[in-house]
Amino acid sequence: PQLNAQLEGWLSQVQSTKRPARAIIAPHAGYTYCGSCAAHAYKQVDPSITHKDEFTIIPVLVGALSESKEQEFGKLFSKYLADPSNLFVVSSDFCHWGQRFRYSYYDESQGEIYRSIEHLDKMGMSIIEQLDPVSFSNYLKKYHNTICGRHPIGVLLNAITELQKNGMNMSFSFLNYAQSSQCRNWQDSSVSYAAGALTVH
Repeated sequence: PQLNAQLEGWLSQVQSTKRPARAIIAPHAGYTYCGSCAAHAYKQVDPSITHKDEFTIIPVLVGALSESKEQEFGKLFSKYLADPSNLFVVSSDFCHWGQRFRYSYYDESQGEIYRSIEHLDKMGMSIIEQLDPVSFSNYLKKYHNTICGRHPIGVLLNAITELQKNGMNMSFSFLNYAQSSQCRNWQDSSVSYAAGALTVH
């Protein structure tokens, strides 16, 4: 009951503007850290369309794929993404910053470290919203942002690209962004969270 109350509380504070989502990107840290952010993604799911009375959850573990493999699996998954009775949940946090994550990219022109992290994440989020798998790969090569679900995101972007070739019209929007804490010095660390939804028009 306590967990249910927490989840209902977060969901009740969020608008459902992108319903029915065909896919979402949602963070997967502990609920106390990312629950309020994740709610923005899950609120876009319309259970009446996707889940009827019964539904099956199919977990897909995505390893460290090459770009060509992301493209290959994107093509394979595209027919399932085209089906409105399916929902894809891409589980990913964004930047893991700090010595414990061995990642300390800092663009001083952005101000405090946490502002640099936000700028870096939002650059990647903007590329995802453009639905461009090649630009997303190039962004990762350039900045090495520690987005743990970068490969499943790559697969999703390639699946979308495949459907767009066949004339399907889709858009992806990020709805919320948060950080576990605000990094101000090199001893600090944080994990970023982003929630977004894919809709088919």
